[in-house]
Amino acid sequence: MTSINTSQGFIRALKATSDPPVQGGPLKIKIARQAWDNHSFYVPNKAEVIVEWIMGKFLKEKDKETTLNPLLDLRFWTLLHDVVSSSAMGLGVHMRPLKAWLPSLLTRIPLAPTLVYVTFLQNFLPHWLELVSLQGSDATLSDIIYDSGVETLFNLDVLRWTRDSRTENHLFEAITPVLTSNIEVFAVLPRLFSSYIDSIKKHRGALVSQSSTQAPGAAKTEIQTQGMQFFASCLLLLDADENLHQTWSARVALLKVVDREGLFERSNVEAAILLDRVLGQSLSKIDMKASTELSVFGVECLSTIARIDYDIIVPLLPRILPKLFMIPDPDILYLKFLGLILEYHSKTRTTNSYTQDLFSALSITSIHHSPGDIYLYALSSPLLNATHLQHLSKALQTFLGESQALSLTKSIFDILKEEWEKFNGAESDTEERSPKRRKTMDINTAGSTNPEHQSAVVFSVSARLAMTVFSSLPMRAVTEEVRDELRDLLNEIRTFLRRIVKRSMKALKRCDADKKWSLSIVSAASLRLCYTLDILGNIPEAPFDDGRLFKRALEAIQDEQLLPELLVELSRFLFCTSLARDSSSSQAAFNHILLYLEKNFKVSAVSWSGQVHRLTHSGQGEMECALGLMHMILERWLPVIESFASTEQLERLVNVIMSIDITPNPEPPPSGLQVQTLLLQTLHSAQFWELPKFRVTLLTYINHLISAPSDATTESSLELISKTVGAYSLLLMLPVEYLSRSSRSEFTRKALALDRQISASNMPTPSKYRPLVILRVFLNRIFTNPNGSDFPVEQLCEASEHFMSPTTLPLVLDEGLEATTMSLLESVFFETFKKSEKSSSALLLKIVCAFEKIDTQVTHQTLDVRSRSLIHMVAVLEREFKLNSLSDGVQSAMRKLYKNLSMAIYPQLSTFDPGTMPVELTRYTSLVTLWRSLLCFRKWLGSVAPTEDSSPSLAPQLVSRLLSWDGSSAVQDETRVAAVAALLEEFNFCPEKDRASYLNYVVAAFTHTHLSLRPSARQQAEGFLSKTCSKLSASEFSQLLDLITDDLKRNNSHVARIRLLQVSTNLLRNHPSGTLKQMQMFSSRYIQTFLGWRDLFDGPIELRLQTLEFVAHHCTEQPAVLRAGDMGSIWSLLTTFLAGSCVHDNDTTSQIFHNIINIVSALVRLRRDLVVPTLPHLGSVLRQLLMSVRTVRPNLGIKQTSLVTDTLPRWLNATHPIGVEEVKALARLLETLTAKSMVRNNTSNLETQKAESLSKPFSKHAAYVLKAYITAMNDPLCMLPSEHRKELHRGLYALCSMISDHSRDALMVGALDAGGKTTMKALWKDYEKQRYIGKG
Repeated sequence: MTSINTSQGFIRALKATSDPPVQGGPLKIKIARQAWDNHSFYVPNKAEVIVEWIMGKFLKEKDKETTLNPLLDLRFWTLLHDVVSSSAMGLGVHMRPLKAWLPSLLTRIPLAPTLVYVTFLQNFLPHWLELVSLQGSDATLSDIIYDSGVETLFNLDVLRWTRDSRTENHLFEAITPVLTSNIEVFAVLPRLFSSYIDSIKKHRGALVSQSSTQAPGAAKTEIQTQGMQFFASCLLLLDADENLHQTWSARVALLKVVDREGLFERSNVEAAILLDRVLGQSLSKIDMKASTELSVFGVECLSTIARIDYDIIVPLLPRILPKLFMIPDPDILYLKFLGLILEYHSKTRTTNSYTQDLFSALSITSIHHSPGDIYLYALSSPLLNATHLQHLSKALQTFLGESQALSLTKSIFDILKEEWEKFNGAESDTEERSPKRRKTMDINTAGSTNPEHQSAVVFSVSARLAMTVFSSLPMRAVTEEVRDELRDLLNEIRTFLRRIVKRSMKALKRCDADKKWSLSIVSAASLRLCYTLDILGNIPEAPFDDGRLFKRALEAIQDEQLLPELLVELSRFLFCTSLARDSSSSQAAFNHILLYLEKNFKVSAVSWSGQVHRLTHSGQGEMECALGLMHMILERWLPVIESFASTEQLERLVNVIMSIDITPNPEPPPSGLQVQTLLLQTLHSAQFWELPKFRVTLLTYINHLISAPSDATTESSLELISKTVGAYSLLLMLPVEYLSRSSRSEFTRKALALDRQISASNMPTPSKYRPLVILRVFLNRIFTNPNGSDFPVEQLCEASEHFMSPTTLPLVLDEGLEATTMSLLESVFFETFKKSEKSSSALLLKIVCAFEKIDTQVTHQTLDVRSRSLIHMVAVLEREFKLNSLSDGVQSAMRKLYKNLSMAIYPQLSTFDPGTMPVELTRYTSLVTLWRSLLCFRKWLGSVAPTEDSSPSLAPQLVSRLLSWDGSSAVQDETRVAAVAALLEEFNFCPEKDRASYLNYVVAAFTHTHLSLRPSARQQAEGFLSKTCSKLSASEFSQLLDLITDDLKRNNSHVARIRLLQVSTNLLRNHPSGTLKQMQMFSSRYIQTFLGWRDLFDGPIELRLQTLEFVAHHCTEQPAVLRAGDMGSIWSLLTTFLAGSCVHDNDTTSQIFHNIINIVSALVRLRRDLVVPTLPHLGSVLRQLLMSVRTVRPNLGIKQTSLVTDTLPRWLNATHPIGVEEVKALARLLETLTAKSMVRNNTSNLETQKAESLSKPFSKHAAYVLKAYITAMNDPLCMLPSEHRKELHRGLYALCSMISDHSRDALMVGALDAGGKTTMKALWKDYEKQRYIGKG
């Protein structure tokens, strides 16, 4: 120490006003470093003195520029680190412990957040950015890490320091190197931007001056300014490389944050400049030569800027639209952008200006691009996309004014005439040139800038736009005078177009290749626009039929070099004029079209986009053209063709159509129209089958195609079988009613013969599946149709024998084939028994005896065909027939069949082992199913005394063995369901003295098994229980309900309660007759049990939902069961569900809200007599429902948010508020209060009862329900979204209609503050406006 050698001198030097303290001497930081490094130099509390000086310097000089700011000087941080670390380790002498002085120092000098911030930027920011940018990482952990970093970067102290010291760029300076090394970090910038905005909004009270001298909105303006400054800094980082997808993705996300947070203000010039810069960058990327993804990002930026402020887009629209004309096959984002533009012009009623801009943009485009590119790209561009044109059409119909419609039509007419004159003039110039200078021209090679081609292209594309405009003119919305003027103008346009067609078709015959393309597209466009005007119906019909033109059109379609687009339009012209000509001329024209179809209509995987301008002269283009022609014929001109075509032509057309194979293709189909789709649409069309000549021709073709080959092994026979099955697949599309009686019989006979042949053939098993399914589905349709089959009983018996034979189903069984076969057998059994009641006993005996061949041994995986057939036959007999309708011989044979089968099955099931392997378990399951079917068969045959029955009860033994299972596989579930079904069926044969104990066992076994089943299996088991339950006596049903109620009370498992509630709901739905009293007692005990469950409202969501669904079913489907004593319990339950809670679920369960609405609505509509004595409870529930639709205002503090959320029910999470659909349901409930209805109870007589509503009784309570809405509207911490208010209005109007003037005035005076009165007045004013007062 040369100049400072005492402790006093050292302290004076540090506290000196200048730095260095002595002119020409060392700086203070150097003095402090020397003093610390010199251990022999003693200063009392040296560490404390140096740390206090450093932190004081940090605090005082934090606002200095970067080069002089000590916070950014490494020397200060190094010295601070050395002093603190040495003190912490106790290395210094005569030093107080660190904890004795550092905490108090940090309290006096609040630099901790700033220090952490700077340290984070210097050491940890790169790693933090890379970590939060990782894709696929743990979301929860990533969010925690991100939130910690954001709290460090954007806490209040840091925000204040960066604002006061103007050091915002330090963050971006630290981010820049990270972006250079890892481009994935660009994705973090929008998230940082959003967090920054949230932070400054959260701390706006501390960051923005709140003095009374501040102008209104100053705080918002300050936040917007700071936000746009951050946005500008982010853009500077993105401008480093404009060709990266990551930078453009981040740019779009940043703009979305600006839009979402409302940061842009028109008065902010710098912000406007920023968006203009982004706008220019985005426009530069929208180019047909640019990367498709970058182009999409560019248009997405434009869309976001349009949402921010459309006025920024308006000046650049003339530059944007020409670019969009050259974007082929647009992304959906282009259409969204155009939708925003169209929405703006619709709101400003300037759709005519936008339409004229489209035509102007087309003219600009034609200057800078070749005609071939324009024609190919413009007609595929987003501007001419079908979606955009539909929206444009709707906007023109809705918002186009009278004068606008007239001027727009004239303007388009002038454009068409101008382009035609240019084309005509260019054509004349071309004719004067030497033939040697002419070049060939095709759409694929149209790269020249020939004025003739340019005019032709502009005319064609303009005509396409004109089609949309002319078909969307608001003819019904204009005056008669303007309508007449528009009609005359459109008629003049049509005449002009017809002249063009005549002249073009004449010139087309003698022109060279160069001119042929331009003449073709002009002719096609004119024909298309002319047809549009013809079908509008707004102008007088004037058939466009000229003999010479018709002759030229016939000659043109025979030209193999004709442009496919023109071929399609000429074909439509010929069809359109065919009705006005003689049939021979129309047949001649149709004959040439058929020749083209027969040559080019291929059934290969060809698809067509529907865009005629893409049709080329290539082989693929000609196939697409043929597909387009076929589509046009089948969709529009088939009735016209039937009126003039000859039988031979119809047969040719059918042959072309039927060449399509509708076999399902496992590969995904290409986009566009496919031939298979076209045929299926046609066959499903009712209009198609209503064409008699065509239907007869088609059926004749199918009848000729269907045959029964004698051998199914040769290759030719297999091909014939495939064609025949294909014909039957076509018949599946045909309504059976269109088949004549003879045709049905013939097709059925051949189908049965072909089924027998395929079943007995040596074809590979998988190859049999589809043919057999098609044939049996067809047969099933015939047999299930009333009077569909005239088959005699003998042939029906033969058919049933065939389908029950072991060869009818392959060993490796297909599920679809099995289901189809069993369904067909049910139909055959029904037809057989229906036609042979009391007759044909021998045939029925033959069928019954066939079941004696059933194989009941456990040797196969599943039952044989006969066993499954027996199950379906028993189902048909039980459902459709009675035993006494059959002869005594058949009855005896059936009883014998039952006895033999039951005796064969019982020993096998009695030895069942629950540990059986899955393969054998499937067989045992099938046997149990057959056993249950035999029990049903026994019941249908009549009551058999237990002493006469050779088969004692078996199901209890099976169920008892299955109770030991712990698993729940699909096979085990099937076994459990089959055993429970058999158990329920055996209950029908239980002796009277044992029925009570047996029922106890049934309930215990069912409830235990029900817990182990999967959802689909549970539904099957519940179905069997419901079927048994509906046939119980009143005492047995009461016993069943008591058992389930006791089980529900004793069981504390949530899962068990849910399952019991499901079972109980099913029982009430399928109750026996005469059990009203039992149901009333059961439902009352259940509802009281719900109130006793303390954990119901905090338990699983499924339990809460099931509880409410039970009550809702009780109120909606069985309102007569309700009693006055139940109302208090129901209101208490609903009130508790709607009560506020300090704890909330992770997600909002909207179904709870709907269930409560359903319960209250059912009570109001169906049990008004029980609601009237409890109207205060109804009003309380309605108030709670209204208060639950509130939404918490954004950016509230924790305490403010909790003030609101604590009033919301547990199932409603404030982050996922009630939606619009729920509000609609609430509005309907409020309207129900005024709807008249009849009371549904067990004593009411609907014939003498008068329909009434709750309007009068509830009028005294309606005001307080309305007050809940007003309270929600005026709560400063809550808000009701505009869409919610809109949907609630009709319900609120219903409340207003109940309130008397006295009640309204009392509410205004005694219950509302100033804000409430204002809201009430506005609501009442709206109500008065819409109220019907009887004057109209």
